[in-house]
Amino acid sequence: MQYKRILTIQDISCVGQCSLTVALPILSACGLETAVLPSAVLSTHTAGFSGYTFRDLTEDMPKIKDHWVKENIKFVAAETLDDVLKTAIEDSMKI
Repeated sequence: MQYKRILTIQDISCVGQCSLTVALPILSACGLETAVLPSAVLSTHTAGFSGYTFRDLTEDMPKIKDHWVKENIKFVAAETLDDVLKTAIEDSMKI
């Protein structure tokens, strides 16, 4: 089976059920090969934790994209956390 490759652009929290740690298994279960472009790394998610660490990766994103272009890596779609939440809410309303 040929997988469709999509790109997800989100932060990743090292602890907590949110962002990439939740999106990756869901997208994989849908039969999608998922590439990630992390926008930041956080020690924990921001709800319920204080004093978390945060590393902004937005300066690295253009260099990552340039490397993918050089390697001719392409995606059929790109999604963000907002897209995932919107779809999940819409799907949950289809009862």
